[in-house]
Amino acid sequence: MVSRSKVHLCLFSFLVLFVRVEPARAAGVRVKFNPSDPEIGPFPTDYLTAPATNTRTARRVRLPQPVDCAARPNDCQEIFLLNQLDGFHVQARVRISFSGAIDPATAPGGVFFVARELLAEGERGVHQAGEIIRLNQIVYDSVSNTLYGKPDRAMDQSRRYLLVVTDAVRDAVGDAVEAEEAFTACLETAPDEYCKALAEALKAVPTDRKIVAASLYTTMSVTAWLERARDRLADVAAVATAHPGQSFFPLVELRSIRWLQQVRTSGEQFSELTFPLLFLQGIRGIYFGSYASPNYLEFGRVIEPVASLAPLAPAPAVSEIHFHAFLPSGAKPPKGYPVVIFGHGLGDSRFGAPSLLASTFAADGMATVAISAVGHGGGPGGMLAIQTATGAFSLAAPGRGVDLNNDGRIDPAEGCAALLSAPFGLRDCLRQTVVDLMQLVRLLRAGLDVDGDGQPDFDPDRIYYAGQSLGAIYGTMLLAVDPHVKFGVLNAGGGSLVEISRWSRAFQSTAAANLALRSPPLVFRDNYVLRNQPVKVISDPTSIQTQNVLETLEWIQAEGDPFTYAVHLKPSPLAGVPEKRVLWQFPWGDQTVPNPTQSALVRHADMRQSTWVYRNDKARAVSRFLNANPHGYLTDTSLAGSAIAFRVQQQMSSFLASEGANVLNPNSGLSFLFGGVGDLFEQPETLPEELNYLEE
Repeated sequence: MVSRSKVHLCLFSFLVLFVRVEPARAAGVRVKFNPSDPEIGPFPTDYLTAPATNTRTARRVRLPQPVDCAARPNDCQEIFLLNQLDGFHVQARVRISFSGAIDPATAPGGVFFVARELLAEGERGVHQAGEIIRLNQIVYDSVSNTLYGKPDRAMDQSRRYLLVVTDAVRDAVGDAVEAEEAFTACLETAPDEYCKALAEALKAVPTDRKIVAASLYTTMSVTAWLERARDRLADVAAVATAHPGQSFFPLVELRSIRWLQQVRTSGEQFSELTFPLLFLQGIRGIYFGSYASPNYLEFGRVIEPVASLAPLAPAPAVSEIHFHAFLPSGAKPPKGYPVVIFGHGLGDSRFGAPSLLASTFAADGMATVAISAVGHGGGPGGMLAIQTATGAFSLAAPGRGVDLNNDGRIDPAEGCAALLSAPFGLRDCLRQTVVDLMQLVRLLRAGLDVDGDGQPDFDPDRIYYAGQSLGAIYGTMLLAVDPHVKFGVLNAGGGSLVEISRWSRAFQSTAAANLALRSPPLVFRDNYVLRNQPVKVISDPTSIQTQNVLETLEWIQAEGDPFTYAVHLKPSPLAGVPEKRVLWQFPWGDQTVPNPTQSALVRHADMRQSTWVYRNDKARAVSRFLNANPHGYLTDTSLAGSAIAFRVQQQMSSFLASEGANVLNPNSGLSFLFGGVGDLFEQPETLPEELNYLEE
């Protein structure tokens, strides 16, 4: 029989053992907390900002620089640029570090965002204070035990948010993760203003779980620069300049128009394109002219950063923007023709897609006007050679391309993007193009007479916009910022620009080349996750590094990205700008601007009900002559694709002519060509979030 003393000794030993073991359990996997270090976080955090008096958010980003900028010049340049901003990206990629392995499948239930106060004046915002936003596109780095993810939808600009981590996140053995002492001390002792604000904000978080980590952060003012540039347009008079000799050419007198596009800086400098005049049905005449527009682009094709509340100085230069207008042959209304500004795609020009669409718009009584986007239309030496029934004319038609790499060629979009190794991408090309389009709107509203009859030719209250691909990208920004363009059709546009480059078969090579030019070079190995997919576990450091660099580039480019502007079309219009009505068109399986990026714009604009998707997969089941990549379906002139293109164009035109009252169903008339496969066009119940690529 065991004595009572021995039993007591065993119990005592067990209790001692229990006491010794229990602290180890209590010190299990913790959420690291060091807001001064963005590698630890939780990130983003206003701890890495400083007070500012010249920004809309009253903050300015202050990220720490790498120790050795000579070894990491790209990182240092990018942090310098980020430190000019007044907040974090509206869809910032969060970073949460753990002391050990976790069960990543529990992350969606334990990490979320809470909306706080809105700082943007004159906007209603898409979130209400206290609203919870879930985490999406989650990646778990199993090597460093770091969790990454993005908000389920774009946040409001200039708003504060909480990033919250609760003990619903479990470690690898199923135990709840715990708070680090530094986080507890931050809340309990409030040693600085940040901890004090964080502790106060967490009091109102609607959760019954234990909060084990959190950060408070402010989103950037995305639209501030473009709004101020819009308000300074009056610095430059909106006046059209006619070409010497003759600017308006009645179609009945035209015999030929040849465009001599400058494509080289020496040698055989020009390529020649002949206008297809036979396709210009219902057109009375074409006008060629120019106007002055403020030019903010400086060396390297970038725009100088300006604090979001600081006055915007006058543009450092003024550019002469050449445009042309197609007038319909129908009787001109008393106030002038309704007019469609058409935005062309990447590598195209004002002489391409706008010419193909002009007759369709004219059939509905609308004029068409077009300019070339920044970096498009060839070099400055371009000319038009026009032959009429009465004589020959030579008109200047300079393009906006630049030989940035000094190889003697002016490629179709060269000068739109900054230099390949720069972090700006298309940001400033798009912003400057929008400035030029807003100045064009002012010109059209000023009572422009192009046919010389002494009467305005364009109705100042019926100015519409339609854009294809890149034209839909900068068109999203134009519609969000300009109060006078109230109706638009956006075809095959998407965002963000970084998301396009990472998923697109057309642009992945460019993304890879950009990363390879970094110092030190980075191999493009993304291994990312699409929206609404399960958490992706990654053990490859290069993939994580690629993702983090792309996130940085997305943040830098946010001021010129349609993704960050789409929310201002309807859910949260900018101050002084009315809600817009937009028809969205895009094709299933687009390999250039992938479906998830197209859905992103529609989703953030809250316009799924005015979206039509062309099912190229169904059409190719009948005709293998159709391209597996349907990106250019709007302007497809092939025998197989022209019928589809014509119906899409008609839908675009009828929507604009009726100001959204008539949305033509493009399926009618196609059954005899594609019978038995069902409708080729549909209004999706849910937006496509997969790539849906077809193979040849």
